[in-house]
Amino acid sequence: MAIQEGLAAKASGDERTATTKSAGAAELARCDLAPPKRTAKLRKVVIDNAETGTVRLKRGVDKADEMALDTASTKTTRIRG
Repeated sequence: MAIQEGLAAKASGDERTATTKSAGAAELARCDLAPPKRTAKLRKVVIDNAETGTVRLKRGVDKADEMALDTASTKTTRIRG
């Protein structure tokens, strides 16, 4: 959820919220709560300095990398009715 909210904020030009949400996603990744493939995709969009605890958005990120991260952060579940 943090990834999707961060990407949405970035798309709307809200860098502050995008950075905050991305920091939350990076924190989860540091704690090994995120799948490795998703963590790799996250690193293409944010710079995470675990030593200082700072996270910032990368400049000039390829739109395909953002889309791959967005897609990887969702899960579709079939509901039987």
